[in-house]
Amino acid sequence: MELSDIRQNKITKQWVIYSPARKKRPKDFHMHTRKSHVPAHDNTCPFCQGNEHKLPSVIMQITDANEEWKTKVVPNKYPALTPQGSLERVTRGIYLSIQGYGHHEVVIETPFHDRQLGIMAADEIGFVIETYHRRYVDLMQKDENMMIIIFRNHGLRAGTSLVHPHSQIIATGMVPHHIRWREEEAQHYYDERGRCIFCDVLAYELNHVQRIVSENDSFAAFVPYAAEVPFEV
Repeated sequence: MELSDIRQNKITKQWVIYSPARKKRPKDFHMHTRKSHVPAHDNTCPFCQGNEHKLPSVIMQITDANEEWKTKVVPNKYPALTPQGSLERVTRGIYLSIQGYGHHEVVIETPFHDRQLGIMAADEIGFVIETYHRRYVDLMQKDENMMIIIFRNHGLRAGTSLVHPHSQIIATGMVPHHIRWREEEAQHYYDERGRCIFCDVLAYELNHVQRIVSENDSFAAFVPYAAEVPFEV
């Protein structure tokens, strides 16, 4: 497999991943968008129950009391980053790049082809969240991994290539500039005021409740005061 190339934009300092493997992804979603109904099981789908032999390997899975699997984590067949890459910086003239080191995994959220998160029961979503948590903790044990990104594309315009409910986990050996910038701003806030910016924002929102979407003893979800995109929570 041809390794990815992570190139730094000389002007913005942003890192950009160039991945030849990604262009080989399947076009399953295009096929299903022409159909009026998505079945509960698809014999051609590698993520459906009973088609486990089509998976390259299984990194982890969560099962219920009856030993039926609820979620699986598998290597992405068309990875943007791979553990075979290197973190060594390479200079090419005036430019800087890194061989595509990292991890790229797929979380199969359910055995059912048509069971999107929005119609799952609470315990089913609990299995998905627990899967995220376990993989996040495991990947962060590796010294080479600097950041974990968990994301979910939904729909053709978002870049989904397979209909079966799934999300993705990427571990990188570098931290993007926009994430570093947030950390640095939080540090500046603490240096100036001796307080945590995230704690102050959370306390203010909980006190004013105008933008609170939901809260319980462990979590609070709210719309940011200066939301940058529609539906940001």
